[in-house]
Amino acid sequence: MSHRSAILLVLLSALGFGSIALFAKIAYAAGVSTSVLLALRFSLAVVLLAPLLWYQRIALPRGRTLAGFALMGSLYTAQAQSYFTALKYASSGLVALLLYVYPVLVTVMAVLLGWEKLDRRTLVLVAIAMAGIAITLGGKLEGQPLGIGLGLVSAAVYAVYILLGNRLTQRADPLAATLVVMGAAALGNSALAVVDGGALPNNMLAWLAIGATALFSTVIAIAAFLVGINVIGAAQASIVSTLEPVITMCLGVALLGESVTVGQWFGGMLVLIAVVLLAQRPKRSLGAQTETWRGAQKKLQW
Repeated sequence: MSHRSAILLVLLSALGFGSIALFAKIAYAAGVSTSVLLALRFSLAVVLLAPLLWYQRIALPRGRTLAGFALMGSLYTAQAQSYFTALKYASSGLVALLLYVYPVLVTVMAVLLGWEKLDRRTLVLVAIAMAGIAITLGGKLEGQPLGIGLGLVSAAVYAVYILLGNRLTQRADPLAATLVVMGAAALGNSALAVVDGGALPNNMLAWLAIGATALFSTVIAIAAFLVGINVIGAAQASIVSTLEPVITMCLGVALLGESVTVGQWFGGMLVLIAVVLLAQRPKRSLGAQTETWRGAQKKLQW
């Protein structure tokens, strides 16, 4: 496969992940609850992914490694619940941008845990990202404080998820790990759906939106990213993937009637610039390890 084709596949993956908020908004408009949406998304994804592992004879992890990935599934349940609930109280572009703060949070947490040193370059990039967030949140927003708070919680939980994944990444095949995490997320969200008393969708548009979320924004996005990353590498693929929140913003403006101010665009660009530069840290740092894990597990984001 050519380098250009690999880039196009990663862009297709970014489009899939970036459009998930659009499909969620459509499902919400049809009366689908967050828990039901997520339960169906991950359950359908497991049904589609499991035969691939069986066909390729990929074994699932066992013992403590299995328990670790199941714990990651629980964390991802909390992250997904926060993110998708935030979409009810804030614009899709704003929520997507807030989630993309997680690479900065990973860096800060790694420094606090003593896994990485806070050099001048990292400090400057974190400061740029924080300035971008401040500019974005300081303008006129299409979002309630609850939506903003849940967006930040989603980023924080995802940062913890990434750090845990960084410890487990060498212990199992990425697709096998993905299936375990998705399975745990499917069980967790299904349990929440039962507790909430959520009903299944009652119209075709809602089912189409959920199906698109599971097929295009999860399985196809996963496959495209995994194929592309094998050619261009994790760091470059992660940089290309910074287009995701931009795609989400553009879809929100074009199809959902959301508005984005010039200040928000500027602040968002500062955050994305900082994320891109953080992804280009030395290979021995946790950042590079995190990008490698993120490359393997990018399928689980959003």
